[in-house]
Amino acid sequence: MTHSIELPPLFNFNVVAVHRVTGKPQFANIFAPTQVDADDFVADMSPDWIVIRDNADLLVACDHCDHEFPVDELQPCVVEPDFRFCGDCADKLRD
Repeated sequence: MTHSIELPPLFNFNVVAVHRVTGKPQFANIFAPTQVDADDFVADMSPDWIVIRDNADLLVACDHCDHEFPVDELQPCVVEPDFRFCGDCADKLRD
């Protein structure tokens, strides 16, 4: 009886880091399933590198234009508080 294991596909991701001692930028191309996995791999394998991670998880999309903004820059909708709008879209929708 054979058992098969499904492995996730690997993609090429760029990882940017700064050398902890010299401060010089470091670049690596890593094959991994996700960017987070590539960043984690470099951080674990090279403790003298400080990995520069994407801060996309700190941004939220405007429910009207889908552009991403920091959470504190979005305004809640008066009718539906779950909907949040950027300043531009809030102004357009008021008119």
